[in-house]
Amino acid sequence: MQILRDLASERGYFLRREAIQLGIDDRRLHRGVRVNQLVRIRQGAYCHEDVWRGMSEEGRHIARAHATHDLLDGAVALSHVSALADYGCPLWRAPLDRVHVTRIDDQASRLEAGVVHHRGRFGEGEIVERNGRLVTSPTRSLLDAFTLLGTPSAMVAGDWMLRQGLTTHEQLWVGKAGMHKWPRTLSQEVVIRLLDGDSGSVGETLERHMFWRMHLPRPLLQFPIYDRHGQLIGITDFAWPEHGVFGEFDGRVKYGRLLKPGQDPGEVVFAEKRREDLIRGVTGGTMVRHTWADLYPQSEPSLRLRDLLRDGMTA
Repeated sequence: MQILRDLASERGYFLRREAIQLGIDDRRLHRGVRVNQLVRIRQGAYCHEDVWRGMSEEGRHIARAHATHDLLDGAVALSHVSALADYGCPLWRAPLDRVHVTRIDDQASRLEAGVVHHRGRFGEGEIVERNGRLVTSPTRSLLDAFTLLGTPSAMVAGDWMLRQGLTTHEQLWVGKAGMHKWPRTLSQEVVIRLLDGDSGSVGETLERHMFWRMHLPRPLLQFPIYDRHGQLIGITDFAWPEHGVFGEFDGRVKYGRLLKPGQDPGEVVFAEKRREDLIRGVTGGTMVRHTWADLYPQSEPSLRLRDLLRDGMTA
């Protein structure tokens, strides 16, 4: 029925009770699943197979999370990584196989049917309403998610939330103070100290995580370079100006973003190289460029960067 397909296309699912209201009984739903026309994304919620197949992993998680909230009729708030997904936060290598909700009806924590029910205490403003659903606040969502995520995944989420203005370092520290006796919260302090809302992309955040692993000095981010006339000639992703070292992440992607309609890619590459030459000429420093393939401490650009900073520190 077109109404159900429209629902599935718009939000990623339709509910069994909605199908029943339209005269579609369980037998027809089960047959749809059996012949691969429908996918049962969780008990009581379905999606058309071709729609589901075309969704990203994050999109599928959001659909399951929203369906879960709708089926539980306001007894829970989306939380942890499910709340971050609802805010549109990038979830780099986050576990998305389970939906996370926090009970607001004092029922016990449990795991059932792919849904983790957390039992938690909420302070003022820690539950908000978004598009008709209850969701933990951005700050609370991050702090909860930090207890589940590895450091690089947590940094990606935290940097993005800071960059979007959805939380602040101060709010995170205040929220953490209220959770100091909760289980699995020891990692929160490390992550909060590493966060920086000036990080411009997932790749730049992961590169900063690598710098931290390598025990390199913390760089300045989005560093402006001016010529002798005060004209801005470029902004580098990373900078250690005291060492004369400047860095960029993933030049190949940047070339694609800079490409204008009808423009030859070679022109963009030439312009970018010219910009790097100008930066080197003005600063007398060195440019280091990483790509996705270089995001490990023993890559050639990483070792070169380590040596450059080491030389600068010992000069």
